[in-house]
Amino acid sequence: MAVQQYVSFNLAAEKYAVDIMYIEEIIRMMEITPVPRAPEFIEGIINIRGKVIPVVDLKKKLNIGSFSLDNSTRIIIVNIRNKKVGFIVDSVNEVMRIDENLIDEAPAVTLSMDRSYVKGVAKTNQGLIIVIDIDKVFSSGEENQLYGF
Repeated sequence: MAVQQYVSFNLAAEKYAVDIMYIEEIIRMMEITPVPRAPEFIEGIINIRGKVIPVVDLKKKLNIGSFSLDNSTRIIIVNIRNKKVGFIVDSVNEVMRIDENLIDEAPAVTLSMDRSYVKGVAKTNQGLIIVIDIDKVFSSGEENQLYGF
């Protein structure tokens, strides 16, 4: 029984989670500097303690709309292959422990997004949570666009 820790967050009306091992920090929404000619899902860049970090609207990337700013909006800074990127999410819920055996393959009918970066759907006390595989969120071409400015 392998139990992993995940951070759960909301996008639109759905709950999602990512493995805590990828997360550097979670910050409040801050001013984002737009980047000319960036792909649509890239909102821009932010400066965190002298480091320039690209910021992605995770709703746009997952094809479920775009973020709406309120007091709960957060940026989750993740580390993907030793590079940092920020994901804008509606709100962050909690750190939770999920038994890997309770993560099932996501049925195609339940997801309007590309399933390639969905690890599966976890059955928890809070209901079903879509588990994102951070390593598969971006194609290699998108990663080049993300860090190529």
